[in-house]
Parts: sequence; C-alpha cells; structure tokens
Amino acid sequence: MASATEESLPRANDVLKPINDDTDMSVEKVHGSSHPPLERAPSRPSPTDPALVDANITYPEGGLQAWLVVLGAFCGLTASLGIYNSTGVFEAYISREILSEEPPSTVGWIFGIYSFMTFFGGVQVGPTFDAKGPRGLLIAGSVCTLVGIFVLSICTDYYQFILAFSILAGGGSSLLLTPAMGSVAHWFYERRGLASGIAFTGGGFGGVVFPLMMQSLLPQIGWAWSVRVLGFIVLVLCIISVVFCRSRVPPRNGPRTTWRDTLPDMRIFMDGTGAMSLTTAGIFLTDLAYLVPMTYVPSYYLERQDLPQDRTLTGDAAFAYQLLAIINSASCVGRFIAGDLGDRFGRYNTMIVSLTLCLISVGCFFLPDSLVPETPSIALLIIFTILFGFVSGSNVSLTPVCLGQLCETQEYGRYYATCYTMVSFGCLISIPIAGSLLDATGSTGRQRYWGAIAYTGASYLGALLCFIWVRVRVKGSSWRTKW
Repeated sequence: MASATEESLPRANDVLKPINDDTDMSVEKVHGSSHPPLERAPSRPSPTDPALVDANITYPEGGLQAWLVVLGAFCGLTASLGIYNSTGVFEAYISREILSEEPPSTVGWIFGIYSFMTFFGGVQVGPTFDAKGPRGLLIAGSVCTLVGIFVLSICTDYYQFILAFSILAGGGSSLLLTPAMGSVAHWFYERRGLASGIAFTGGGFGGVVFPLMMQSLLPQIGWAWSVRVLGFIVLVLCIISVVFCRSRVPPRNGPRTTWRDTLPDMRIFMDGTGAMSLTTAGIFLTDLAYLVPMTYVPSYYLERQDLPQDRTLTGDAAFAYQLLAIINSASCVGRFIAGDLGDRFGRYNTMIVSLTLCLISVGCFFLPDSLVPETPSIALLIIFTILFGFVSGSNVSLTPVCLGQLCETQEYGRYYATCYTMVSFGCLISIPIAGSLLDATGSTGRQRYWGAIAYTGASYLGALLCFIWVRVRVKGSSWRTKW
C-alpha cells in the first residue's frame, strides 16, 4: 500500500506533458487519478496560462483578509530577504574594519553560508508549511533571526560571524521566507503574480532602508549598536508577519495529514518533461549570478575610487552604500511591475525577457566599467545599478510564480522549498568563487573584479537558456502563447 506521502504527490509523467501546438492546456492530469479533474477556479475567468488548479478550490483574489496576508508576507520578507539584499553593507564593513587580515574568499564564506542557510532549510520548511500552516514556522524563524542578529553585534572573530550570522540568522531567514511566500499563494491565483510581486518588494524595501540606516548609524553609534537597532526593527516586522500570515487551502489529505506529509520528495523532478529540473537549474544559475553584484558593488566602488581604509564610512565612501540602496530601490519597482506583467503576458515569457536584460546590464555596463581604468566617470556604474536593480528584482518576484505553474496549490510549499534547497548550494559557492576570482585576476583596483563580473554574466546566460528550453518544451515555439 502506498504511503500518505506517495498518495499526495503526482507520479512521474502525471503533471506535465509537452505539446507541439498552440493549445491552451500544456499541463494535464492523467486519467484515472484519485483526485478530481483539474481546471480553472470557477470564481475567475480562465486565462491561457496552464497552471494546475483544483476545481473544488476558489481564491478570494482580494479583500481585507487576503491583503493583510500580503502585508504579513511583505514584513516577513523584509525581515529575511531585506537582510539578504543588504549583505553588501556587511561585507564592506566587516572585510575592511573587523576582519581586514582575511582574504576576500575567506570572508566570502560568511555570506555564502548565510545565503545557503536561507534557502537550504526550505526542503523541510516547505512540506511542513503545506501540512501544518505558517504560524509555528514563523515564530521559530523570528526567534532564530533575532538571536542571530543580536549576537552578531558582539562578534569579533571569524568563527563567531559564521555561527551567529551565517548559521543562526540564515536558518531563521529560511523559516521566515517559505511560509511568508507560501501564504500568498493560498489567497490569490489569477492575481498571484501581482500579489507575490507586492510581497516581494519587502526584500527590496529592506535592501533600501537597511543599508542607508547602517551608513547613517555606524559613524555615530558604532557597529554594535547599529546592528542592535537593526534587530529591533526586525522584531517589529516579525511580529506583524506572525499575526497576519495564514493559510486557507486545506492539506492534500485533510484531517488525515501526518508527519509523513512533511517529508520532502525528490520525485517531483520526474515529471516526464524536465520542466521542474530545468526550471530549478535556471533559478540556481540566476541566484548564482545575483549574489555577486549584491555583495560586491559597495567594495567595487570603494576600490574603483581608490578610497583608503580609514574612509569606509564617511565622505565619498558613503556613496558605496547608497549604490546598494539604488539597486534595491529599482528592484522594488521591478518586482511590482514584473508580477503584473507576468499575469498579463505569462510568467515564463516575462522571466525570459527579464534574464535577457540582466545579461545586457552586466555585459554592456558593469563589465566595460571594470575593464577601462582610465574612465573617471561613474556613469556606466550608475546605469548598471539602476537597470540591474530593476530587472533582477523581476527575477526574484517571478521565480515563485513560475514554480506555481508546475504544481497544485496544496503542493506549492513542497515544490518551492525543494527547488530552493537545490538553489541554496549555488548560494553557498557563489560568493567564495567570486572572491577567489578577485585574487586570480592578478590585477588591482577595479580591474581585479572583471573575472567575477564575467562569471556573473555567464551564469545569467546559462539561466536564460534553461528558461527558454522549458518554455519551448512545454508550450511550443510560438511566443504569442501566454505562459
């Protein structure tokens, strides 16, 4: 007899089937399934994109409770991804002021492990959310994140940063991230891209506020109390997230849900088309690339302008932190707009355009700026930060809804978490690889960054090819088809 976990998951080849024409449905359930046929929720008109929807489930698509869930998700993502998007500030200060004797590749492991922990824990968090809901996970995530941040304020040695920030705060972010994002999917379907985009602007909002706040506070009250102020802000955000985030779609097995339903299952990659596998590979490469500019742009500016060690926080050096705020400001706009465009023109279609623009921003603006040392103007760098911020923000808000097209709502947490568990290994190695490339180029100043920037561009190219492959494989070669 099959276990509860086996019954709750689609078998290989049951979920996705490639098509060779322009019909609307590219995702079908095989006849004979024990579950009711999948079709559009009757409360909304049927669009052309072929996500899986249980006919017995309707979605509010709005209303006070639904938008309060979005607010809770926004705050939860600000507390998790907001810090994730502010790692450039921590890297610039820690590498120049606290661990100045350590090479860039060594310091990079602090942020690589943090990024890894942020997503790796999702392999268990996602299925637990599907079975039990978000409240307990959010409380545990809040405690871990807050303890990690407050302990970070007193760290002085390398291993202390690893334990407090990388492991404890990173693990807490993982417990906040998946339940916050998964809750939105329970309240929206046709407008899921828009609602997810609004929620995901929390990560960009935190990425604007936190760097500017740290830049302002560090010269006045020092490292320890600046980090503690950050911790108190995160406390308020976590309380709001715990209060408002909630699920509404019942677990697949209803009251029969057991601990077995909280276990991950790698069989979701065996859908017969390679769509889940190649989508995961594309997101893996996207995050591999995304972390490099988000971590190194402040340090790049400091070395580009040849600013001395004692000017990490004041004068011209302050603009290094403002560049990170510019990226995240543009990212907020990109996340909101991309979510709406994804609902209108198709999530995979919009993601492909977004990745193309990411590749252009890195290859046409960031890389040339690093290779031409005699160019004093920072115009190329400014153009890069604005364009990259806008289109990379689109990536962040679109990847969850792209995954949502490959599964039913009751399994969304499992799919999202399993995908990002694979992605977490890319986050783990991204910054250490980039740090090693800084040393490997043998150059100085801005030119030492060209290898890391080229590595970023190559990763975006690989991600773009993965998403194009899935789009053509599942929906065919007609780009007029919404998907």
